[in-house]
Amino acid sequence: MEQKPLGYNVHTGSDRQSMLEAMGLFSVEQLFADVPQQVRLRRELDIPAALSEWELMRDVMAMAGMNQTVLTHSNFLGSGAYEHYIPAVVDAIVSRGEFLTAYTPYQPEMSQGLLQALFEFQVLVGRLLGQESVNCSVYDGATALAEACWMMCSASGKRRIVVTQALWTEYHEVLVTYLEPRGVRLDSFGHDAATGQIDPAALAAMLGSGDIAGVVVQSPNALGVVEDVAALSPICNKGQAMLAVCVNPLLCGWIEAPGRLGADIVVCEGQSLGLPLSAGGPYVGIIACSKPLERYLPGRLVGRVHDLNGKLGYALVKEDREQHVARDKATSHICSNQALNAIRVAVYLACLGDANFLRIAEANAANAALLHELLVALPGVKPLRSGAFFNEFSIELPVAATVFCARMHKHGFFAGVPVAAGLAGHARGLLVAVTETKSRADIEAYAAQARACLQEC
Repeated sequence: MEQKPLGYNVHTGSDRQSMLEAMGLFSVEQLFADVPQQVRLRRELDIPAALSEWELMRDVMAMAGMNQTVLTHSNFLGSGAYEHYIPAVVDAIVSRGEFLTAYTPYQPEMSQGLLQALFEFQVLVGRLLGQESVNCSVYDGATALAEACWMMCSASGKRRIVVTQALWTEYHEVLVTYLEPRGVRLDSFGHDAATGQIDPAALAAMLGSGDIAGVVVQSPNALGVVEDVAALSPICNKGQAMLAVCVNPLLCGWIEAPGRLGADIVVCEGQSLGLPLSAGGPYVGIIACSKPLERYLPGRLVGRVHDLNGKLGYALVKEDREQHVARDKATSHICSNQALNAIRVAVYLACLGDANFLRIAEANAANAALLHELLVALPGVKPLRSGAFFNEFSIELPVAATVFCARMHKHGFFAGVPVAAGLAGHARGLLVAVTETKSRADIEAYAAQARACLQEC
């Protein structure tokens, strides 16, 4: 009689026997004959008995119910990952079989649908960020910024990058990990203590040496302040340094994109464009650059082409990956194509269109402005910096930010992310993010609870 699979083992007895015979063996014991007897267990594992499918689902759901998420708490966290509404059509389209397993097109010309989707991603993101050339994505926003720094080094032949101090800590750590082993020197420059924006004079002074490949700016920065990219671009040009801007992509629906304001490279984390929070990933890193820098882009570029018969098609027109023909001359060695998430971004942007994208960006800005107004009206609360903000702002509390967040958490609020003491100048800085997912009632409830928590002894 045919032996049926047991528990979660999908292989029948005949399956296992066939695999053994293919290896020229007759038993599992022969398969493990080279494993020393003294390290073999020789007994069943001491684990609980297997559960049925419904029992397993019940237990896993019970454990999941212990988590505290944006579904159980009112969420005002940001600092690089944001709660946005994702239209149902995005999941409906990317769940189709031809997209769901999208990854690396190793036989690209046989994957015309995938290539067309990635081409549309490049076009849509290029329009959004204001640049001509867009790669087919890297791991996340932090690695995209690291790759942008290496692009500036490769293009200039210089090995020094200056980075704003108001860069998210996690992003700076990735830059250090990625660039310092390559011999790249990373230096920081400060921001104006009142506005929170980059100090143009401090930047100009640093660029006077002439040995700097590029400047890294984040907008909005780690203080929530929107940087004046148009004012920084001439300073970089005069100092013969390139300018890379790490931007919240939704900001480009509210003000002019960095690529149109003089930035040489624009990078972003695409999570805000149709990707769920997912406890930190997987996300999608996007790099857009001017045409002269295209040859230094990591990863791949999809182009719309015509074959010998004049038929329209799509092809990988550039793929300087180490595992392809580039090998040791590759532009990058961590340039995996996050194709499924890139397609999510393309579907999200295409479904919204320009007008709806603008409305969402405006809703983010308006909600943040409302909460900011309510909070700074509370006793002891004031703006941490005076610069303009988008959907995220920093405030100075009369108590330690960690204490305030703990109090708010008890009442069902993720109140925000404490600003690093070295950046704020003290431990009372809090970065608060507000998106289109918050109603006026949600915002007023946060402000009311904040008042109560600040009055606690």
